[in-house]
Amino acid sequence: MSLAALFPRFGATKTRLGLFAWLGAGLVALPGAASAMDVAQARAIVQKIMAQHDITATEKTATTHDGTASFRFDDVHLPLGGYEGNRDLVMSNVQIDVKEDGKNPQLATIGFALPEQGRIEADETINQRNLTLHDARGTINWNTKTSSPEGFTGLADFLGADEPVSRQHWLLSDLQISWLKQKIDLAWRDAEWTGPNREKMGAMKAADLSLYPDSDGTTRMDYSHDGMWMPGLFQPRTVRLKGHATGVQWSRTRPILQRGLTDLLAGENPAQVRNNIGNDLWHEALKTGKPIDIEDLYVESRNLEAAGTGEFVPQEKAAYGFQGLLDLDLVGRDQLEYLLGTPKNPTILGALFPPAVDGLAAGKPGKQGINKYKVQLLADGRITVNGRTVMSGPGS
Repeated sequence: MSLAALFPRFGATKTRLGLFAWLGAGLVALPGAASAMDVAQARAIVQKIMAQHDITATEKTATTHDGTASFRFDDVHLPLGGYEGNRDLVMSNVQIDVKEDGKNPQLATIGFALPEQGRIEADETINQRNLTLHDARGTINWNTKTSSPEGFTGLADFLGADEPVSRQHWLLSDLQISWLKQKIDLAWRDAEWTGPNREKMGAMKAADLSLYPDSDGTTRMDYSHDGMWMPGLFQPRTVRLKGHATGVQWSRTRPILQRGLTDLLAGENPAQVRNNIGNDLWHEALKTGKPIDIEDLYVESRNLEAAGTGEFVPQEKAAYGFQGLLDLDLVGRDQLEYLLGTPKNPTILGALFPPAVDGLAAGKPGKQGINKYKVQLLADGRITVNGRTVMSGPGS
């Protein structure tokens, strides 16, 4: 059992940051900015970006005004990496503005605006997507002295992708990305994803994620979502999570996240990038052996509420990479017992997953209808609830 198992990822809602890709792909390639950006200098920057990332495009217009060079490109093809089979992001009417930052001569400001329509071309029809974008735009601040990004912002009123044959789709509104030195924010609203023939598979009214340094320089994370719907008996409609990586300095976290951002902007598979970030952060935490604290966890579902705290210590020899403890208070145990049954009399659903039935039954009654659970993840992979083993380790 890993943290990912305790707090499931809602991968279907990923925001496809590759839509901003072809501009941001060259974050590692930009040369120094001049005192004023003319067309020739800006074109050299853009061409170098494209060459390094196998991007092809047709320049349609190039103008300059007040030190800003502006371009419009058609037939932009960005290869997407990390997927099975070949995939390209294809767009036309992409607008790019390149200028020197007005306050800091070491910074170049690159703005972009994406068209209302695009597509993902792929060998397999099931991997093809028709894209819809409303007012998708962003800005990258580039330090020409250190050859590194100082910040990134991305906004879109609406993003949607539709598979042309099966008609499955995902969509979201009000996407906001802020990737600055001292804080990273990601938020979206009204997300929805479907299976074939538009069969609704999930929805979420709002989600927010923030990563930032604590007063002592270590790394903090806040996550929340509201209005989640999924086709199943357990629906975490509301989640609030505050975490603190007590042994991971923000100065170490930010480069890891920055590499992830660069990969996303270059069109890498978001799931692969997310796994890489998680693995790198785990190794950083392992160096100090200090815990990742769950300072506040709240989950609300149908007639259920759970709240708790805990900590998970990274360990190299632990079966799932961590050993830890989670103290939970649960309201609504009777509702779960109605669905799952008891160890002596499980329902059909409970019989399919005995650890859930055993764990629920191990709860200790508290005040005002609260049941208390002390969930432990042991180094050998076993999970115990109030001292009762409810799940064996791997290979057992």
